[in-house]
This record gives sequence, C-alpha cells and structure tokens, in this order.
Amino acid sequence: MHHIVYMSRAVRPLSDQDLQQLLAQCRHDNALHHVTGVLFYSHGNIAQLIEGDPAILGPLYEKIAQDGRHSNVRQLINRPITRRSFPHWSMAFHPLETEGFSSLEGFFLPNQVPPTPETLTIADAMLVDLVRQAVFGADVAPAAVPA
Repeated sequence: MHHIVYMSRAVRPLSDQDLQQLLAQCRHDNALHHVTGVLFYSHGNIAQLIEGDPAILGPLYEKIAQDGRHSNVRQLINRPITRRSFPHWSMAFHPLETEGFSSLEGFFLPNQVPPTPETLTIADAMLVDLVRQAVFGADVAPAAVPA
C-alpha cells in the first residue's frame, strides 16, 4: 500500500458542475483499481491524496500530472503506508453555487472536512494539514471529532 500527495493549480476556474463530473469520474475510475483518497479544491488550488497499490498509483499519478485541466503539479509525498487513511473517496471544495450543495454526496464544505486521520504518520498528517491550509486558507479548520 502506498500514498501520494500532490498540489497543482487549475488552468481555469472549475464550476460546481465541473467538480461534480470530476468526482464522478474519480469514483468510477478509482473503484475499478481500489484507489481511495481525498481531493481538495478551492479557487483554482488543487490538492489530492491518493492511496492504493503502488503498481496502480505510479501510472495513475503520471496520468494525473499530464492532465490538461491543471498545471504546476508538485508531488509532495510518495511513500509506503500500512493502511488506508481515506477508505471512502471524497472531495472538499468551496462551492460557487451554494444552492443545493448540501445534497451532493461525497462533497464537503471546507469547514466540514473531517479531521486528519490518525492512521497517517505525524509527518504526513502535518503535511496534509499544511496542504489543507494552502488550499482553503488558515481560517478553515477541520471539523471536530464527534464526541
């Protein structure tokens, strides 16, 4: 099991519809290959953590890096892990059109993003939190853990 974290910049602003289509595509493709993770999007900033078999992730990351919808792709982490931290694919973003947003399954508003999973190493958790801040800004904290 491996995970890769990268950041990039959208070449054009993505609409809510673009993001819905991207999530549907990610869910379909990743389910076929047992890839899980989380994607953050806000105002053109993209960050993603993907996890799965390294034989799948390597070519997947190369495909992602060549995708014309974003540029300045920078890989931040590429390392083995003992277990998944994001077993259900999800995406978090600042919606452009807030009407009806709450009915979208698998999407989170920035302040609803779950806390960083305890399954990540301390170093990876810190980097994921920094990536989250880079995308959403320092004022958006992860949701509290339910008591």
